[in-house]
Amino acid sequence: MTSSPRKDHLPASLPSLWRLCRLGLRYEPTLMTWAFGLSLIAAVPDALLALWFNLMADALVAGNSTQLLLTSIALGVSAAGTWFLRTVSTRVQRKFRDKVTIALEAHVARLQATIATIAHQEVPEYLDRIAMLRDQVFVLDHMYMAVFSMAGWILRLAVTIALLVSVHPALVLVTLFALPTVFTTTWRPGVERVAQERAAPFNR
Repeated sequence: MTSSPRKDHLPASLPSLWRLCRLGLRYEPTLMTWAFGLSLIAAVPDALLALWFNLMADALVAGNSTQLLLTSIALGVSAAGTWFLRTVSTRVQRKFRDKVTIALEAHVARLQATIATIAHQEVPEYLDRIAMLRDQVFVLDHMYMAVFSMAGWILRLAVTIALLVSVHPALVLVTLFALPTVFTTTWRPGVERVAQERAAPFNR
């Protein structure tokens, strides 16, 4: 009988993420590129709102009507651009996720069908993981949405930090308050996966 799979045999998060990204590029390279690019572009106008408000305040203090008009126009363009780019990005991402979900379901089915033996059918741990993968393969497409959103937020954070540093270099220390959130978001998925694997025999 095949030995029971151990938890340390599971791939780590980053290799798994990279494998899914390669699968997305293999099945839908054009849509994935557009979806990722639009998610980054959509983050720029939103991040620049603080700059326009700052310039508008300076124009009000200085009584510069020309600068006030230009910053008002820039603020309107940023707001409209944020809405437009988010709408287009959401639709492109949804189309990409729908197509890649079908490809991933076919990929998982092909992996299960090409196993040479039936030894894995005798190991409950393997059966649990196969059942979870088969029943929750649709969750994999949510990973792409999470990655695209995270990339957009990283870009927003970089722009925000640059604006803070332009005001005063010490303001970069404000980013330290984000460390608890980063720790929580990296720790929670591991706990959720352990809980799902514990409940897998009952779900199966």
